[in-house]
Amino acid sequence: MASTYLLYVTIFGVIGVAFLWLRDARIFYRTGDQTYRKAAYMGVLFTAFASMGIYFAYQQAEFLGMGIVLIALYLQGRVKRTKLFGSDTPATDRLLGTVPAKISGGTNPKKGDKNK
Repeated sequence: MASTYLLYVTIFGVIGVAFLWLRDARIFYRTGDQTYRKAAYMGVLFTAFASMGIYFAYQQAEFLGMGIVLIALYLQGRVKRTKLFGSDTPATDRLLGTVPAKISGGTNPKKGDKNK
């Protein structure tokens, strides 16, 4: 069993990869943007790949585990997405993926509408 701090760094990296995947999924769910759909689907693969890094870090190969996590983060950043955030958007909105709801191909239900 690995007992160095690098195991914890690897676990933190995997949590970061999973967070970015869920952020892309949230943005796709709220906007219907197809580029974020692809990013969310690819995020599943990258999170699974990064999770292998925990296994290697746990088996005394901390540098290999961290390398796998860094490769997953690099590949996740290479997926093309449309720019939804302007220069005036606060950093917390970018971090949490807060975007206005706009579903493609349909209309948003109006307030007080009985057919939701």
